[in-house]
This record gives sequence, C-alpha cells and structure tokens, in this order.
Amino acid sequence: MKAVWNKELRTEKNHTLAFVYQWNAEKGDTLHLAASNLYRIFANGTLIGYGPARAPHGYSRVDSYDFSSYHGKTVRLVLEVFASNINTYYIVDELPFLAAELLRNNSLIADASQFAAFHLTDRIAHVQRFSFQRSFVESYDMKQCRSVFLREGSDMFPRVSTEEVKPNCLLERRVSYPKLNTIWAENYMEQGTITIDDTVTPMRDRSLTQIGDKLKGYPFDSLSECISDEVCGFLFHKADCLPSLSEMTYQLYDLGRTLTGFFCIHLSVKTNTTFYLLFDEVCTVHKSGTQVNPFRNTCCNVIKYHLAPGTYQLLSFEANSARFAALAVTQGDLSVSDFGMVLYENPDTDAFSFDTGDKELNSIIEAARHTLAQNAVDVLTDCPSRERAGWLCDSYFSSRAEALFTGKNLVEYNFLENYILSPPSPFLPKGMLPMCYPADHNDGIYIPNWAMWFVLELDNFWKRTNDRTLVDMAKQKIYDLIHFFSGYLNEDGLLENLDSWVFIEWSKCNDPDFICGVNYPSNMLYAAMLESAGTMYQDPTLILQARQMKSVIASQSFNGTFFEDNRIRCDGQLLPTGHTTETCQYYAFYFGVASPDEYPVLYQTLLDHFGPNRDHFHVYPDVFPSNAIVGNYLRLELLLNDGKYDQVLSECKSFFSKMAKQTGTLWEHSSQNASLNHGFASVAANYIIESVKNI
Repeated sequence: MKAVWNKELRTEKNHTLAFVYQWNAEKGDTLHLAASNLYRIFANGTLIGYGPARAPHGYSRVDSYDFSSYHGKTVRLVLEVFASNINTYYIVDELPFLAAELLRNNSLIADASQFAAFHLTDRIAHVQRFSFQRSFVESYDMKQCRSVFLREGSDMFPRVSTEEVKPNCLLERRVSYPKLNTIWAENYMEQGTITIDDTVTPMRDRSLTQIGDKLKGYPFDSLSECISDEVCGFLFHKADCLPSLSEMTYQLYDLGRTLTGFFCIHLSVKTNTTFYLLFDEVCTVHKSGTQVNPFRNTCCNVIKYHLAPGTYQLLSFEANSARFAALAVTQGDLSVSDFGMVLYENPDTDAFSFDTGDKELNSIIEAARHTLAQNAVDVLTDCPSRERAGWLCDSYFSSRAEALFTGKNLVEYNFLENYILSPPSPFLPKGMLPMCYPADHNDGIYIPNWAMWFVLELDNFWKRTNDRTLVDMAKQKIYDLIHFFSGYLNEDGLLENLDSWVFIEWSKCNDPDFICGVNYPSNMLYAAMLESAGTMYQDPTLILQARQMKSVIASQSFNGTFFEDNRIRCDGQLLPTGHTTETCQYYAFYFGVASPDEYPVLYQTLLDHFGPNRDHFHVYPDVFPSNAIVGNYLRLELLLNDGKYDQVLSECKSFFSKMAKQTGTLWEHSSQNASLNHGFASVAANYIIESVKNI
C-alpha cells in the first residue's frame, strides 16, 4: 500500500491530519489501511473504527473495513490520524503515515495519495503530557462542531499537501475489532458551584518536570496552557435547581462502573464557553460536594474545551478509563443533552457466562471479565488509564484470563509477536527485552525479571495452544537473553547484582536493601526461566543448570524457618541479611525451589497464618506482607494447585469483593492508590471457576 503524510508537519509533536475521500459505494467495496500512531475512521459522520492494533517498531497491522452495507449510497470517508512524535509506553516513537487502499472486488478505486488531507487545528498542540507513560492531554479550541466536517465537508480546516513516504512492514491484524457502542449516563448525579482553593500546590510530576532527550514533550515554559495548574484547586459544592451550566458550575456523572473508551457529550453552547472534563475511577463524597481527583492515578485525567456558540457532538480522541466524570464550566453558558462513553473494549468476552451459584463470586467474575475486556483490545495491557502499556509479567496472568473469557489467545499472540519482532533497542543492553512494549525506553530502564516472565509466558502459550510458531520465532531472542544473564552469574551459579530496575512486586521485598546482592526471588524466577527454555528447545544443559540453581538457592536462602530474600557480599563472602518477606516464600514454592513434602512446616504455616488478611503487625511481624502482584496471586495459585478450593474462594471473596462492588473492575493493589482496572487481576476469575468446578 502507498503511504503518505504532509512534509512540513511530519516531525511536529501532537498533530492530527484528516484524510477525506467521497465515492458512491457498491457491494464489494473494502478499505484496507495501516497507520501510525493512532487513527479513527468515520463514514458519513458515524464512528466505525479505531486503531490500529499495535505493532513493533517498523511494523504496522493492516485493518479492513467492508462498505457493502453502504451499497447505493454516497460515502464521505474521514480518517483522522494522530501523530505523537514522542516516546511513550503506549505507542512507538516513529514518524506518522497513512497507507490505504479502497478496493472494489480487489480492483483499486483509490489509494491514500488520492485522499484530500486537512490539518485538524482545533486541537491545541503545545500542551503537557497526559502522564509519564502516555503522550499528550487533549485540549480543544473549537469554532464549530467537527460533525459538520465529518458529514458534509467545509472549510473548517486548512487543506495540506501530502507526499509519498516509506511505509512500515505489514502484519496481520489477527485480533477482533473493538466495541464502539455507547453507554449513556442516565442523568447527572450531582450539580453545583465551583470555588478555587488557591492554597493547593499544583501537580508537578515527572511528566512536567523531566522533559528532555529521555522524556520527550513540550518543556513547561513552552506550553500554551497547563491544564493541571488550571484545575488543581477546583472544589465542588453541590446545589439544586441550577437553570443551566454557567460560569463556575459543574455537573457530575456516574457511568455505573468503570468503563474504558471515548467520552461522548452532546451539548448546546450559548456564549463562548470554556469547560473541563475531570474524570477518575472513584470519587470522594463530602457533605459540601463530591470531589473527583484527576491526579490520583499519577496522570492528568482532564480534557479541556473552549467552544464558540453552537451545537456540538463531542467525542474525545484518546481512550481513557473512568466511572465518574465532572463537567466543570469556568466561562460561558451551556446545556448538556447527553453524556456517555463510546466503549473501546474487546468484544470477544461478551459471550462468556458462568454461574457459581454465589452472588458475591459472580460479581467478582463479572468484574474480572470487564477488566480483561478493557485490557485486551489489541495487546495485553496493565491498565487502560495511566499507561495502556503491554507489560510483561502482568501478561503471564491476564493471558490465562483471555483464554477463559474468549476461548482464544489472539491478543496474547499479538502481544508475544510484538516482543519477538522488536528490533534491538539503542537504549537497552544487548539481549535484554523491553519491560513493556510497544514502547520506547529512552532512559535505558528495564526490568530484568520481566524478561524472565516472558519466557515463562511463551512456554505457557505453547502448552495452552499447542502452537510452536512463536516458540520457534523466539529461539534466538531467548538464547541472547540467557547470554545476557550469564554475565551476572557468580561462583555459585547465581545471579548477583542485577542492573537497572530489579522488580519482585510492590512491597517491602522491592526495597533496595532487599533486592541488592544475590536476590533469591530473582534467582528462583531465573531458574524457572531456564527450565522453560530447556523444555521448549529440548536443551538438557539448561534444565540441569536450573536444577543446580534451585539446590544452591535452597541451601543459601532457607534459614530453618523461612526463605530469606537476599545475601550481600562483604569482604568477598556472601552474608545473610535476615530480610524475609511473605512473597519470597511463595516464589520458592511456585518455582519449585521448595515443595510441601520437603518443607511441610513452612507450607502449613503459609496456609494457616499468611495471606492478605494476616495482621502482619502481630502475626509474624518480621515477615513482610505481600501485595497483589505477584505475591497474593502466587499464593492463590499454590492453594489451587494443592486442591484448597474452599480456601481459594474464601480468600478471593475477601480480597476482590470490595473492588467489584466499588468499580466493577479489579485493581492493581489492594488499596485505591493506583490503577483500579488492572489486566493481571482478571485471572481471579480463573481461580474462582476452577475452584468451583472442583468442589
């Protein structure tokens, strides 16, 4: 396919081009397209597609849209393509392009070079990043609703020339096209007035303060506006019977549960109006008014609009995650007729049904299904809010939920394929995999442990699907990874002083003094990785190395009661630190360093006295507790594998029920201090259903 872009704009940050073509449709008319970075497609003003399915650097997945249903009608096709041109954890930093062919029964009607191109100048370019992990917030200055442009054509935007540019290598899409149905809020749940608290310190996180070569974007002093500064002091005070939304008033909407997609607002503007949409997965209810904190999840959950008088059907461009949204007017006068969200979710989960006979367990399964649907659109993501990133380790768990809810692993296939096809990164050591991908890690940070989880997941995928294609494709990458780790092996054959971000989980076991030196959870995981690689490639040397490592780990780490987390080198000798965590125990049993038969007392202690409900201040206070990922999940897996089905169900209820009740999704942590819609948590449904089936 021929690819095009505008020469003058191609390297500019945060810009969008619209490509327009109009024709009389007939049966057999099909559009094939590939684009970078993001696109959405409208036919006669109706949103019919959003993409692409993400791919590695230098690759793009091809999407196809059938226009046979428009037979006998004139179709005005508008393709909006967004160019970020900065590094993120979400989309790759590459020059934008559109490649497209409109075919009629495989004969070319038009290609991208024949589409008229327009620069969509109503989106303000010089704005802050949405987060450290994602690109830009959305801010608009609209003189007229875009729907006029989408449906009829107008001179709203300047037309620009295009030239042919080099396209990417093309890949199969493979995954299903996303949901694009709309969920409407019944009505606003609260309205009132806004005051400004001038004492609030503006948010100044790293996405604002660290802009440079390692984190691209617009420096703070070059921003046209700083939206986080503008809204940080908003205080909402509920009131009744406001005639309309006028200066310093708000309306608060509840979407019923956490959803992911594009905010859709139908409204009428009477005078020049400025409003902000503040959103989050939770809210805080006070007597004075309900507050929505758009910075709770370390991102800027705000969209800004400045609108001239008229009628608007607004549709945000980026997919975001929210249950609550406050429409806050600071200038002007408007009235809202409809407020909702166009879903951007995996449709393959819809057909799933399972009744446990227990209402509480059913609600957790449903929350897990919603979580998976929102984190498995094109790749397996950690969360659909702060990052939208394809993280390793998380995917080890969510991939099994995909198999449960969809009966397939199409998204996981794309996820793994992206890693396997990823070219060497100039920012990472030779042989090391990126910790999340597609992404750019200009700061050189990687998680060595996450690369180990990649091998375990690939082994699981092969065993689950009986498809060796990806295993064979990944062989060189995995052996390069093993070679990378060989440089860290000490005289005992254990990894020592791993570089970059050594990550076990979000708990005490990840403190610097716990992960330094010879970190035993990392070595337990590495031994399991070698064993998986040896199994996949029938390499007895790797299997033997794994067994030897497990033996050494057990002899060094076990202190007679618990497995300790690490030893450090002093005067040439490895000395115990005494650091002990609950998660280290689960690593030992899960990765085969220990077994219930070999360590019956420790295993029974874990069963009877540990878990997320332990009062760790009084019960084994010297053994630091686990967090959600991965400690509490490994615990559930151990219980499940040991046939402790009633205990699994009891602990799942205790841990997940409050999440399902509050957001209808499952969370990153056991508290509300991060993402409340996290992909790996969807595996809770696997634990529950397998337990119920075996009781």
